[in-house]
Amino acid sequence: MLNVKVKDFLGESFAVEDAILLRGFILDNIGQDIQLDFSDIDKVPTTFLCCLFSELINTQGRDYIFRHINVKNLSNINNYNRVVLGTSFTN
Repeated sequence: MLNVKVKDFLGESFAVEDAILLRGFILDNIGQDIQLDFSDIDKVPTTFLCCLFSELINTQGRDYIFRHINVKNLSNINNYNRVVLGTSFTN
């Protein structure tokens, strides 16, 4: 499994557009299991997660993400679930 500490990969203060860099890494390693570690990051914007996973959802499917990409230490896991599972924002 490839372990990626997102903060080390993208730097201390990353922007939504930096998800493209992380997505490129994932695409370059398609077929391998990847663990994305979001430790030491307070909150990841939903737009970052959309930018990161949308192409993978469209080309590989949601099941691929669940089988090959493990996300840990993400403080706002509900936003990840909304993006990857396709669930809506409901109260």
